[in-house]
Amino acid sequence: MTTVLRASPRRFVSTPAIERVANRALRYLQSGYSVHLRGPAGTGKTTLALHLADMLARPLMLIFGDDEFKTSDLIGNQSGYTRKRVVDNYIHSVVKVEDELRQNWADSRLTLACRDGFTLVYDEFNRSRPEVNNVLLSALEEKLLVLPPSNSRSEYVRVSPHFRAIFTSNPEEYCGVHATQDALMDRLVTINIPEPDELTQQEILVQKTEIDRASALLIVRLVKEFRVRTGNEKSSGLRSCLMLGKVCHDHEILATPGNADFRDLCFDILLSRSSLPVAETTKILWELLNEAISLGLFEAALNESEPSQAACVMAMVSADVAKPEATIAQAEAITEALVALVEEVALAEEVALAEEVALAEEVALAEEVALAEEVIAPIPQAEAITQALAALAEDVALVETVVAPLTLTTEIALPTASMSPLSVDAVMQEEVTSYEQAIIAYLKQVNGARLSQIEHALELDRFRTVDILRFLQDKGSVMLRDRLYLCTEG
Repeated sequence: MTTVLRASPRRFVSTPAIERVANRALRYLQSGYSVHLRGPAGTGKTTLALHLADMLARPLMLIFGDDEFKTSDLIGNQSGYTRKRVVDNYIHSVVKVEDELRQNWADSRLTLACRDGFTLVYDEFNRSRPEVNNVLLSALEEKLLVLPPSNSRSEYVRVSPHFRAIFTSNPEEYCGVHATQDALMDRLVTINIPEPDELTQQEILVQKTEIDRASALLIVRLVKEFRVRTGNEKSSGLRSCLMLGKVCHDHEILATPGNADFRDLCFDILLSRSSLPVAETTKILWELLNEAISLGLFEAALNESEPSQAACVMAMVSADVAKPEATIAQAEAITEALVALVEEVALAEEVALAEEVALAEEVALAEEVALAEEVIAPIPQAEAITQALAALAEDVALVETVVAPLTLTTEIALPTASMSPLSVDAVMQEEVTSYEQAIIAYLKQVNGARLSQIEHALELDRFRTVDILRFLQDKGSVMLRDRLYLCTEG
């Protein structure tokens, strides 16, 4: 069974800012369009939707969006069976029995609202999955609600001309909120609901919690400044203000920055509204309360209220603020202690981070050593290569001792400018011949040598040695075998 409500929001607070938004939305509803109120949590969207439904003076159907919703939760579903049995014994010797079994259909809220012309308030509709809300497309545009096929009822419901729909939603970055299909958004008139202004929040606190106006103004300004300093301006602080105001009024707690009970309330209610670390948020709130004492924020709020009320409240506050210097000193001492605690926490975090870095370096070094061992381990020839290198070094030393007496000590005369071309050619030919003879003599003595050994033994440069060896190869005096130059002459 579906319950029909009469919309009458309790003590709706109307200010000029709220009236402007309400009148805009009411124009669209009266013209037959559906309205979508969009804004952060705590800005009064649901309350305004109920107020608009009350102004339409029609019965109300209220639905709350849910991720577990199915289309049947909006339009209805089969709720059971009806069995009909007829026994015909008109002729005593003949018994005729007829059984009939039919499914029962139960309309849900959307179907009832469309058929009977009620006002539908779909609160936080984007918490339902987009495919569930597809049934609204034809109801809002073609004024026709489509139901599942059935033999016992019509598959289409003609939407009443009095039907109106009011939707509310939070921004898509909120947890548990789905993106809305463009086709549905195109059928709605979206009105952004901003954070209520200071006057509106003060009036809401006064009427909802019955707290005095000076205290209400102080709470509104305190919560707003706290949200600004903690970088939490996107969300609304109205609910926090209502909590503070109601508790202060119900338990006769004086809303002054120097009152210890009021400070405790601020910490309990406001600290959880910030995404910053608890120590940093605590420091910000302490500093804010201390500044409110030193700057006389409460007295300024009193001055903005009615004079008679200000005098009455000041008399009540005199016991709590008779010694403001002592209160400020106490608050400053607590603030210093909190600052020291924050510094100790930061130092401990730095030490822990340094230890983690050192441990990571040790682990990386151990991994590199293990990898090097894995790479080196599979080489069984390492010892053999080392022995071969040592033997090669001994051979080089032996060659040096043998070749040392063969080092050329004769200086070759270089050609000068006064020599004739024939003389220069003769000198160069003589020089080449001497190098050829030296190389052949060296190769005969050592019975073959490499190019580097010939260079080292005869103290020749690489280019000259290569040229002479090629010349000797062409003559047939020297041959190259296995990278060793051998003398072919007996």
